Amino acid sequence: MKLLLTILAACLFALVRPGAGAAAAGDAPACNNAGFLATQHAHANRAEVTFCGTVVRLRPAKHTRSGWHRYIYVDVGHNNSIEIDANLDVMGNFPVSVGESAVVMGEYYYDEDGREGVHWTHRTNGGAHMPGYLTLDGTTYR
Repeated sequence: MKLLLTILAACLFALVRPGAGAAAAGDAPACNNAGFLATQHAHANRAEVTFCGTVVRLRPAKHTRSGWHRYIYVDVGHNNSIEIDANLDVMGNFPVSVGESAVVMGEYYYDEDGREGVHWTHRTNGGAHMPGYLTLDGTTYR
């Protein structure tokens, strides 16, 4: 059953996947909350996702093995909030407040211990990751 859900999520993702680059200034964001929720339900680790929601919680910045990160929780609907791991070393120390509207593009992860979130919400030098972004109340951070 889990394999079937993973395949279904991958198919939905392929059908509704936004363009590879981040939205240009003035472009409408490509919110795909249904695709994100299918990916999350299937625990489809390492899937590229784009969704919209509202910032509902903030945690202080923390230094990890890959640099300084800010943890932002975005409600994607149905009281379902997801952790966004924003790399401050790459994106800069941007302002964020509870209640702001958010558009998130990044990579969904689901760890063996059940921890989940979205990371790679920033520009990248290529490799295995697509560039992501985080738009807060109309201002995009990469």
